[in-house]
Amino acid sequence: MQRLTSFFKAIHPKYWVYDFVKFTWIPALYLMHRPKILYCNREGKMPKISGRAVIVSNHTWWMDPITLILTFWRRRLYTLAAVEVLGPGKFARWVRNRLLFVDVDRRKLDIKSFNNCIDLLRQDKCLLVFPEGRFVFEDELQPFKGGTALMALQTGAPIYPVYIHGYYKLFRPIRMAVGDPIDVLSLISGTPDSEKIQQINDLMRDRVNALRKELEAQMDPKEIEELKAFKAQKRVALAKNAAERERAWREAQEKGRV
Repeated sequence: MQRLTSFFKAIHPKYWVYDFVKFTWIPALYLMHRPKILYCNREGKMPKISGRAVIVSNHTWWMDPITLILTFWRRRLYTLAAVEVLGPGKFARWVRNRLLFVDVDRRKLDIKSFNNCIDLLRQDKCLLVFPEGRFVFEDELQPFKGGTALMALQTGAPIYPVYIHGYYKLFRPIRMAVGDPIDVLSLISGTPDSEKIQQINDLMRDRVNALRKELEAQMDPKEIEELKAFKAQKRVALAKNAAERERAWREAQEKGRV
């Protein structure tokens, strides 16, 4: 009876869009990008994630969440994503909900989003977070934001680190490294405070960075240089866009529009 109940919960209508997209895109992902995964964990294979869990990864392109959702296909991943993804309209919000996105407003301390994540983890869901909080085109990982560590400390969810070599070129393999989970409760005890949160943040970042080094040690140097060139190009484009926005703001001020 319990298995029957679990089955009907698994095919709940709210998951139909997510599951359809996931299982129709898996063949496309393998055809176009042929993922190659380095398992830097005890099992030497994809971990069987059961119960509550947080997956953390670096973030260089919009394809990253799709890649991870398809890679960890055995679990439905609730992805923390900025509210501007797909736009502010009702239909866009409906799509985000059906794709299991958890909206977060990056312009402020979003307590509602944080509480939503805590509720999901306490329901034994699996959460995907990019703790740098944005696309990162620098060559080094940026400091991780504290929300992920606090979620794990409050719920006891293990943290699974992942590194993606995010250069998405057609018919070129996507390379990833998956590490051992971080059991935060075995490392930290008592009430979470800023020092404990920072300790978990530093450990997550160190683990992801270690995965990066292990992955790059087995890669062709040409692939590494291609990603560096891609990031440099994006940095130039971002700086240009920022300069254009600043110029438009000054012109608006001069004309009394703001």
